[in-house]
Amino acid sequence: MEKYKIEKGPSYFDQAYTSIKDMIFNGILKPGDRIYESKIASEFQISRSPVREAIRSLEKDGLILISDKSKITVYQPTKEDIENIYECRQALESQAVRLTTRKASDSELKRIEATLFEAQKNIENFDDKLVKTLILLNTQFHDLILNYSQNNRLQKQSKDLSVLTYFYRSIDVYEHDRIMDIFNYHLEIFHYIKQRNEEKAGETMYNHIGNDLRHLEDILSMESII
Repeated sequence: MEKYKIEKGPSYFDQAYTSIKDMIFNGILKPGDRIYESKIASEFQISRSPVREAIRSLEKDGLILISDKSKITVYQPTKEDIENIYECRQALESQAVRLTTRKASDSELKRIEATLFEAQKNIENFDDKLVKTLILLNTQFHDLILNYSQNNRLQKQSKDLSVLTYFYRSIDVYEHDRIMDIFNYHLEIFHYIKQRNEEKAGETMYNHIGNDLRHLEDILSMESII
């Protein structure tokens, strides 16, 4: 197992939570893998208590499952789970982009655009080492649109899905064609935001998330995960 060192500074719980989550996102802990508190605690060189607390928090996030017999495993997506979450995202984010198109200031639009410029720069120099950066920029694009919607209720519901949404992005396959597909959708969405065309922005966001869903289902089906 790759070493994840726990250091003084943030609480052991915070560090354990972040480290275990990163191990899941980075594929060190894979869907369906068994997790043992004692083994993780030994690896981190800390007591089991903060590890147990971190695991409970990750269970709330949906990344970890704990059975009635206290068996701990990494969440393994089902077709129904994925469809439910992406359908929620379609509803929430298509409305968010309509609101952002209506309400966002020019300076906020420039910040969204800056994310696209940064993504383009990374795509032009693409290699496997930049995949994590592109996932983060993808997430940032969607998060900015949610933030600029100025709707706290909508943002809260989206935040409840954010950890699993990032997890799904982390298990996607980022070949050049796939990256360009995502980027072109983002360009089109931003084009309609700048035009202040709420309906087209919402429609394109809905289609973008639907396309992501189909792509993810294809990948997980090929890998026999769903």
